Amino acid sequence: MLRVVVADDSVLLREGLVRVITEAGVDVVGSYGDADSMLAQLEALHPDLIVLDLGLPDADGIDVTRGLREWTDVPIIVLSARGREADKVLALLDG
Repeated sequence: MLRVVVADDSVLLREGLVRVITEAGVDVVGSYGDADSMLAQLEALHPDLIVLDLGLPDADGIDVTRGLREWTDVPIIVLSARGREADKVLALLDG
């Protein structure tokens, strides 16, 4: 079964994502509201996919994707409410 980690600071959005992903038959192995909590557990969870908000309270999502790429090639789906197109392009290039 596919293993997914979700990181989004919005509790409502995070819970909604977890519900939709789970209803699709995918195993959500971690759900986090900040980058530090996710990163502390990520290696042990062995996810097949990360759903990552760029606007986490303790770290910039672009920096998180750069850090992840230093040790893993797990696919990352980026969520963003940012209006700047450049931020989204950076996330795609780094993720």
